[in-house]
Amino acid sequence: MKVSAKAGELILDLLYKYTGQDNDQLERTFYQLNPHIRSEVFFVDTIVALPEVKRTLKTQHVMKSWD
Repeated sequence: MKVSAKAGELILDLLYKYTGQDNDQLERTFYQLNPHIRSEVFFVDTIVALPEVKRTLKTQHVMKSWD
């Protein structure tokens, strides 16, 4: 997927905004897909490719007082 990164935006913020994740492997994959990116901050509006990730739904177990 290609998205537009705004000037001043951090790569990790961009990854989290679109994928809901921000781990090291995802960041490495991002740099492999975008070898023209050399900084952690976008200085101009830039079109970048984002890695495909599988979204996992986080379920929360609600504990009741009688459990």
